[in-house]
Formats: sequence, structure tokens, C-alpha cells
Amino acid sequence: MSEIILDIQNLTKYFDIGSFGTKKYVHAVEDVSFELHKSETLGIVGESGSGKSTLARLILGLIPVTSGKVYYEGDEITGVKGKYASKVRSDIQMVFQDPYASLNPRIKIGESIAEPIIVNKLIKNKKDVRLRVEELLNLVGLQPEMYDRYPHEFSGGQRQRIGIARALSLNPKVLICDEAVSALDVSVQAQVLNLFNRLKDELNLTYIFIGHDLSVVKYVSNRILVMYLGEIMEIANTEDIFINTQHPYTKALISAIPEVKSKGIKERIILKGDIPSPVNPPEGCRFYSRCFKAQDKCGKTHPELREIDTDHFVRCHFSEKGGNKWLDI
Repeated sequence: MSEIILDIQNLTKYFDIGSFGTKKYVHAVEDVSFELHKSETLGIVGESGSGKSTLARLILGLIPVTSGKVYYEGDEITGVKGKYASKVRSDIQMVFQDPYASLNPRIKIGESIAEPIIVNKLIKNKKDVRLRVEELLNLVGLQPEMYDRYPHEFSGGQRQRIGIARALSLNPKVLICDEAVSALDVSVQAQVLNLFNRLKDELNLTYIFIGHDLSVVKYVSNRILVMYLGEIMEIANTEDIFINTQHPYTKALISAIPEVKSKGIKERIILKGDIPSPVNPPEGCRFYSRCFKAQDKCGKTHPELREIDTDHFVRCHFSEKGGNKWLDI
């Protein structure tokens, strides 16, 4: 196993929404722990409201944690400030969902990419800065001559490439991609996903790839982490997630993936009901009210995240080693 570049330990985030002295919290992320290995891509998948984006912002230090710790290359970076914080933010960059909102419409795209380089004093000579930006544009599949054009002159896919070039301007080691292709057309999604894979090999990058479409996350990920209502439900190698599916929620997500070719009619699992309120999460399993395999125990006792096979962790009372027998009952 390669070296650990990020170590997330019991990360928790509650948002205070109380008023007039009342205590009321949104349980956005609850006791999340995992390791990210150098040169791997960890996919994080789940429905809207599962805590994926909040988790990314906690790792980056964009919002303060309620509890838990984040380690980068062995050093704790939770709430870090000063010069080291600047280094960490250079090493860990983020690619956002909306490629247009992440760019200033009044600034030429070349200047937008150059800004982090100038602010962090990586290159001081203006001519060399421009050469570096043109190199980055070429790296993400755009023409260097596009330096002097504005964001509105580009398509969504091109704007996302510009956002990627900007994220790469500080020579990061880790890229956190938060729904980075969800706003793009399907054909353009494929192009950007292939770009991510190529950059990973060429620059030896490590990714956290966040999405709600499991088929997209599968395409780029070595491991997949499934979240629901702020908690990890299942985490395993991508192959194990699909072949040895353990959690009912994961099975429901997999069943939603459309297939062009199929020997028979694919069983589609329709989850009934709504996601419980994160202000008052269920006492037992958080998936209990929507689970098609739930039993009385699930509503009363909160399941722990257990390792049921090598590097395969599941939060379910009835998961077992040796296959998804529980799911097929």
C-alpha cells in the first residue's frame, strides 16, 4: 500500500441553527474517518444532503470543524494558520462544480489563472508568468492564445478546463473535485473525466472525486466511499463495491445506473420516503426509514462501521464476510 497523504480522523461538523437561546444543530458530517493514499483516486458518492461537499470544505479548512482531526503528510492541519496554512492550501486545491461561477467574468482567463502564481510569488517575472499560464492552458487542452479572452466566450466544458488549469497553477499534490462534471453535458463529461485521468498520470496527482452519479465516480476511482446523512455507509475498492455490495443503500445506488446492454430487465430499487432531517437524525441506523431490508434492531441500535473483509468497511448490522447474502434474502 502506498504512503498516506491525507488522514481524516473522526471528522464531525454541526451547524448551529438555534435562535433565542435554543440549541439546534444540523448534523452535516458525523464521525467520518478514512485514509487517502498517494496517487489514488477516492470517490465519494451519495445523494444531495449527504455531507459530501461539507466534508471537502472541512478538509480544506474553509469551514471550522466541530471535532475531529485532519492530517496531511503526517502533520495535523486542522485549523492551521500562518505560513504553513498557505503551503497546505497550495498543496491541496479544489475544482468546483460550477465552472462559470468560479471565474470572475470581468477578468481575462489568463489573468485569472496567473493570479495564484503572482500572489504566492511562485514566479516574479511577468513574461515567465504568462509562459507558465500558456503552458497550463495547453496542458488542459486549450490553446495558449486564449489567454486574453473572457469567461463568457467559452463553453461549459472549456470553462471547467480553465478552472482545472487554475487549480494546477500552484503545483498541488491533491485535487478535491466537488461535482466537477455534474453541470456538463454527458459527452463533455467524458472528455473532462479523461482529462482528469491523464493529468493524474502525468503529474502524479491524488484525487478526492465527489459526485452523486455512481457510474461517473466509478470511472475515475480506485476506491469508493458511500455517504448518507453525514455518515459513511460503505467504503471499499471500486471492484468490491460493485461485486461484493454489502450495504442496502449502496445496492440502491448501483441499481440506478442505466445500462445500454443487459441480458434481462435490470432490477431497479426505488427508495421510498424522504431523507430524515439532519437536525434530528434517527436514533438507530440513519437509513432505517428507507431501507428495504430493515428490521426492528435497525431502528433502535446505531450500527458501527465494521471491517467485514480486507479494506471493506460497512455500517450495517447484517453485513457479513463472503458476499452480499444479506442483500439477496
